[in-house]
Amino acid sequence: MGSWALPGLFLLAMLTVLYLARDLILPVVVALILSLVFLPAVRGMRKVGIPRSFGAGVVVLVLITAFLGGALRLAEPASTWIHRAPKAVQEINAKLRGITGSVQQVATATAQVQDITKKMSGAGNEQKLQEVIVQGPSLTAAVLDAVKEFSLSAVSTLILLYFLLASGDLFLRKTIAVTPRLADKKRAVDIAQQVEVEVSTYLLTVTIINAGLGCLVALAMYLLGVPNPVLWGTMVAVLNFIPYLGDVTSMVVLSIVGLLTFDGLWQALMVPGVFYLLTAVEGYLITPLIIGQRLSLNPVVIVLSVLFWGWMWGMSGALLAVPILVVLKTLCDRVEPLQGFAEFLGA
Repeated sequence: MGSWALPGLFLLAMLTVLYLARDLILPVVVALILSLVFLPAVRGMRKVGIPRSFGAGVVVLVLITAFLGGALRLAEPASTWIHRAPKAVQEINAKLRGITGSVQQVATATAQVQDITKKMSGAGNEQKLQEVIVQGPSLTAAVLDAVKEFSLSAVSTLILLYFLLASGDLFLRKTIAVTPRLADKKRAVDIAQQVEVEVSTYLLTVTIINAGLGCLVALAMYLLGVPNPVLWGTMVAVLNFIPYLGDVTSMVVLSIVGLLTFDGLWQALMVPGVFYLLTAVEGYLITPLIIGQRLSLNPVVIVLSVLFWGWMWGMSGALLAVPILVVLKTLCDRVEPLQGFAEFLGA
């Protein structure tokens, strides 16, 4: 019992730090993972005579341009749907009355019960009760706060990413320099190279697949007559980085969009139906065919990882869950005492 106390306390302390210091740690983790993806590009530019610092600046500038261009393109339609959200429940309720039963009867019965309750509670007491409404922050204010917090985190991430790319293999060289034995030096180099290859391969492959899925969804929404098809294609592409839960979220949102857009029920159901067909082809055919068994992970572990990091760091944690698993599995595969744990992480 005593042998497990110290590791348990250390794990608890580490989880507490990860949670409480997430505003500081999250940009560092994102920058480290992005650096694994873009380091090969910086090395490639260096081989053709472009300095590492300039290559790192090019990468960061491209990321900023792509993000700002997408944000400006989608800001107006996203704002329109956000302002429409408070009335969405009433609109959907009105369209579903024909299949969910008579809502009016339920409302009438509820009103009668309320009248009886008021008469019973008001007997002998003519004093009127004032209704107190506690108004919370508006949806728009909450979105603006989230955008502000995201912007600060994004700036920190990009600055750190630039210095990581500009420094190249500095940290690996430092690690090798302080490692005493030659065998450990070789193992450190092997682990660093494999982590970079596995993470960059996974993220680049999944990004291409998700971008393709997003384009197909946008095209399908355009053909179905859904407004702002680019917005929904982008949403699907981003959420598809979150295994399982991302598809469920996209399905729910597109179902609501279909009900708000079309009067006919079957026409509205075509929106999530087409999405389900496309994502089924992607999830069961295209992704396994392209990625194969090389980066296969235990589905149960993936879901647990998404839930854990989503709880720990929110949406950003859910997006980082699988890349973190890829790094962890690669490390465990090459450290002999941890190979049993790597087997548990694999499919």
